[in-house]
Amino acid sequence: MTDAQRLGSILEGIAAGFPSIEVLKTAVRRERGAYALSVTIDRDGGVDTALCEQVTRYIDKRAEALEPPVDGYTIEVGSAGLDRPLLAPEHYMRFLGREARIITKLRIHNRVEFAGPIEAADEEKVRIADRYAGSVEIPYPAIKRANLVYRVEEDLKRPH
Repeated sequence: MTDAQRLGSILEGIAAGFPSIEVLKTAVRRERGAYALSVTIDRDGGVDTALCEQVTRYIDKRAEALEPPVDGYTIEVGSAGLDRPLLAPEHYMRFLGREARIITKLRIHNRVEFAGPIEAADEEKVRIADRYAGSVEIPYPAIKRANLVYRVEEDLKRPH
């Protein structure tokens, strides 16, 4: 097993160490002779600096325990952010009713950009109520990238 694979297996185990968080993306890449480990996380109620620090310590402790040791690595743990990416069918299902922005790889209804509330989602496609194109079904393989649209007024309505 290569060093990159061993480090990648540590990142895959984060969810087991932190059951309350969702791991959206992980990556191990080489940068300037060292490995860069990056993780994007989310959780209900948001991600704060303290949680990012806990996850960083969790990764570092496991990386330091590897035998033989891996020389030189950095760890980046970050929040999914206000405009959270939508990467899997379950993300669309979870955020039904929330506004999303979707950019497609190919034209659908003569458009490649859609924005509006998520009306429906299943394992094969999502339906979005686009303000210009109306209700549009978009198959997941056609999606280039997608994210939630942050609305400050929704944040203000949440209990603190």
